[in-house]
Amino acid sequence: MSRLKDFLKAQSRNFRVIIVRGLFANFAGGLTQNYTSIYVVELGADPVELGSLRSIGDLVNIFLSAPIGWFADRYGLKKLYILGLILEMLVPLGYALSWNWQMIVIPLILFSTTMVLTYPIQRILLANALKREDRATGFGIFSSISQIPLIFAPIIAGVIVTSLGGISVAAIKPLYWISFIILSSTLLFVYRGLKEPKAKLTEYGEGFLKGFLELAGRKEVRKWLMIEILGSFTFGSTMPFIMVYAVQVKHADAMILGFMGSALNIVSILTSIPVGQIGDRIGRKKTILLLRPALYASYLLLVAAPSPEILILSFALRGLLWSTFNVWVSMQMEIVPADQRGRWVGTINTLRSIVRVPAPIIGGLLWTYIDPSVPFILLVAVDLLIRMPILFTIPETLRRSQ
Repeated sequence: MSRLKDFLKAQSRNFRVIIVRGLFANFAGGLTQNYTSIYVVELGADPVELGSLRSIGDLVNIFLSAPIGWFADRYGLKKLYILGLILEMLVPLGYALSWNWQMIVIPLILFSTTMVLTYPIQRILLANALKREDRATGFGIFSSISQIPLIFAPIIAGVIVTSLGGISVAAIKPLYWISFIILSSTLLFVYRGLKEPKAKLTEYGEGFLKGFLELAGRKEVRKWLMIEILGSFTFGSTMPFIMVYAVQVKHADAMILGFMGSALNIVSILTSIPVGQIGDRIGRKKTILLLRPALYASYLLLVAAPSPEILILSFALRGLLWSTFNVWVSMQMEIVPADQRGRWVGTINTLRSIVRVPAPIIGGLLWTYIDPSVPFILLVAVDLLIRMPILFTIPETLRRSQ
């Protein structure tokens, strides 16, 4: 504990502000994260319509991702981060005010914009606030501390939904109102506490296209982009359907959903720091490859679960996978110089948004016309046979720093 306190004291004010903000944001998100797709289905959408809604949000992101990254490099991170927090605050409000599934397109567009704007910039802020040799550990500490509310939030949500009569629109809607209030309360704190990082900004004579071509000229960058594109498609074809699958196919109730979310978050919290330390010791790539089987076991257990209770184990394994995300982001940030991270994130998110447009629709079609398990099996196959072999060929970024 004393080492953790010393680490936190040694970091910049921004690191601590973002951790506090993460505590509140994760509690707000933890209340609703298991219910979004179920809420849309309860409002009347079928799997293909659910996938189509996600595609609309990603279509909007295509036009936002690249310029956001470029503006971050040129004009600074704080303004865009605050804008992202305002949009994030409006997402649960949009869900709470919707009375049919078609209206969900508005909060979904806001959510997609938030994912393109808030969280990538937050990762850049964190990366800039940490030394390279401490970066994966720092990301792990951020995840562990900020995710503590996620242990309790899904169970609290399950109790609320159950007490209001079980899974239904009326029982889920209050979760979004609570989330809106929590996110609104943190905005002023971040605005006053966050400082603009002292980093080199892009020269005014350099446009986005020139910056993109400069990035794409490097072989390892092109390989990483291929990994991101394939991952975005496969995960995009499954994410809207995981909880719907748990409820409709595996017959999970609100409390099982709550324990699933808590199991994921408990494992993620307990393993994020040690996994980050491993990433700083043996390298980013080795750590990712070493723990990747947790992803495959999680999805295969989801498909094969003989009872709803096994879904909890499936999500616990996903928590182990989530702990490697901090190592993944460290490697992602280190592939390019610090002053190019804004446009780098913008490039990644633009390409990811393009492939995410058809992904949920295709996932819905596979669910409807072949079998609900097919999108999950496809994800495992693509990741195991294509994505990880490409990652294996990319040079280790930790050694480069040393």
